[in-house]
Amino acid sequence: MLVGRRKAAHKCLRLAMTNNDEIHELLKQNIEASNRTTHAVRAIVRYAFLQISITTVTGVLYAVGASTNLNAIFVPTASVVWLAGSIFAGWTARNDLKNSKVPRN
Repeated sequence: MLVGRRKAAHKCLRLAMTNNDEIHELLKQNIEASNRTTHAVRAIVRYAFLQISITTVTGVLYAVGASTNLNAIFVPTASVVWLAGSIFAGWTARNDLKNSKVPRN
């Protein structure tokens, strides 16, 4: 009788360990998916923040040029700042999206 109980206990323990391994794997996958989402959202927010900042700097340069009648200097400078900033923002967003490691279908 005692041997039968031990076998049953070992069988229950193996089933419990199998369920725990399954739960552990599912939790691990859930955490990885959450991390990918965090990186993707961070990439979008960072891109938007950079674009807003760059546009603000460009607007200030245009305003300074208009108020000082030095448009010949400030308009090209603002244009270069906006172009370089937009390229930098796009490059940064791409790198952040690569860090998210979202699987491709």
